[in-house]
Amino acid sequence: TLMTRRLTMTGSTLRPQSNEAKAAIAAATDSAAAKPSGGTQGGPPPARVVLDEVIEERIGQTTPVVGRIVARQSGPIAARIGGAVVGMQVDVGDRIATGDVLAQIDRERMQLERDRYAAIVSQQRATLTAERADLEQTQNELNRLEGIRSSAAFSQARFEDAVQAVASQTGTVAQTRAQLAQAQVQLKRADRDLTDTEITAPYPGVVSETHTEVGAYLSIGNPVVTIINDLNLEVEADVPTARIASLSNGDAVNIRIAEGQTIPARLRAVVPSENPRTRTRPVRFTPDFTGLDTPLADNQSVTVLLPVGGSRNAVTVSKDAVTQRNGQNMVFVSNNGRAQLRPVTTGEATGSRLVVISGLKAGDLVVVRGNERLRPGQQLQDVGAPANGSGGG
Repeated sequence: TLMTRRLTMTGSTLRPQSNEAKAAIAAATDSAAAKPSGGTQGGPPPARVVLDEVIEERIGQTTPVVGRIVARQSGPIAARIGGAVVGMQVDVGDRIATGDVLAQIDRERMQLERDRYAAIVSQQRATLTAERADLEQTQNELNRLEGIRSSAAFSQARFEDAVQAVASQTGTVAQTRAQLAQAQVQLKRADRDLTDTEITAPYPGVVSETHTEVGAYLSIGNPVVTIINDLNLEVEADVPTARIASLSNGDAVNIRIAEGQTIPARLRAVVPSENPRTRTRPVRFTPDFTGLDTPLADNQSVTVLLPVGGSRNAVTVSKDAVTQRNGQNMVFVSNNGRAQLRPVTTGEATGSRLVVISGLKAGDLVVVRGNERLRPGQQLQDVGAPANGSGGG
């Protein structure tokens, strides 16, 4: 009897499930998945995530062209005066701001030259004061003789001598005034040379090379350091001449900095210089680096995605929102502040986003950060929203 019961139970266990049983199990599973989790009293806290909106935008086909990042300001900083280097204030790799001192040239000789011209200016001013006084005295003598022209004491010879003396003294004053102006210009130049003993940075950037050391003698125009302004960058690409006709200033393009990192840019200029070997022309783009935390370098390779053919409107979603579950593309959508897992079908990539074929509509809020361990029904807290943002739709 015991053996019979065991065989009966074993047979019952191995018997295939009916369709009604399968439906009951599926309903129980769906109910458990739909049950909210997190945020209830005594439950786990809300999941901290970053939400991004599904948008509708105009897209078109693109063709990749290899480009490079170029600094709009870079090159050697030269000495403006000659002299011995007495101090180097920067080294390779140092970040500098506009006006920072790069090197110091011996200023003793420049100071002595400046003092000499200052003394000449003082001397010329004193000479001019004395000669103006002589001119005034000579002019008074001429005026006195003119006052007695009708009297018997008037002497025509003395009068003519006085006129000649006034003219001569006037010329002397003018000459001294010109010498004073010349001395003042020389003093100003000496002041400028004294200032130029400090070689300063004309723009911000990073020191990429030094060309001199303490003790070396610099002549006018000798390079001191080379600076790259990595805060003012452009992208240059050699575009095939056949595609130049379809481009114009202001065209919007995307530039791929690295895998998964694409930024927008505008075409600034097509340089009218063609390479006869490659049949390409350099084209300059002004990128928008806002929010990009990747360090950039002069001559760094990038990929410019040039538009080709027509364009169309399409719904797109961030690549970071799409995850793989059992071979299916899935996204977490914020539904009244809770995570809803939804299958999605995507098409081609456009920059850092994917074209949505089905599963989402413009305006949906999807999770782009924090979706790795998210569970369906879990309450969401959008940490990427403003301080008083609602954080879910």
